[in-house]
Amino acid sequence: MKKVTTVNIGGFCFTLEEDAFNKLNRYLDNYAASFSDKKESAEVMGDIESRIAEIFREQTPLPQQVVDMSMVDKVISIMGTPEGQTAFNEKERAEQSTAFSAGASASRVRKLYRDPDRVVFGGVCSGLSAYFGIDLVLVRVLFIAALCLGTFGFWLYIILWAATPKATTTAQKLEMHGEPVTMENIWNYTKSKTFKK
Repeated sequence: MKKVTTVNIGGFCFTLEEDAFNKLNRYLDNYAASFSDKKESAEVMGDIESRIAEIFREQTPLPQQVVDMSMVDKVISIMGTPEGQTAFNEKERAEQSTAFSAGASASRVRKLYRDPDRVVFGGVCSGLSAYFGIDLVLVRVLFIAALCLGTFGFWLYIILWAATPKATTTAQKLEMHGEPVTMENIWNYTKSKTFKK
């Protein structure tokens, strides 16, 4: 018989075994302690918790399923150890490096979102540019050409604007560019966004 703990991660409730909770808590505390700016820490940790909740929801199809140590290990292997941080011990470091190399290649999938960072009207062109990996100017020129040829371009843009979700979280912005959603990538994205302001 094992003790369990109910926690809120990224706005969702999960039941974790006590040892799994302790390991996940140490993992998050170790990373949160590296921030000097509390506002920056809250933003990044919110994105990380959202990604962890997403992974747990994929792994626990039943609402009352308990998150065990293997699920926490999988989350840590997918998220990776952030730059400048070390794993908890040699055994965990070896487990993370093996599992991360397998998980990172599988999670490199692009998703279509509207890009709010390079927006002119709705972010559709910049989202398509990021999704297909082509130059933003080319996509905008193609849409302008479609507008000049008739109403097809206008209606296509409106439909894509309505149907494509906006990338609001850091995880969604990384997925839009085909980057794996790891702690290191979330940290790097947040730092680069901070420097641009």
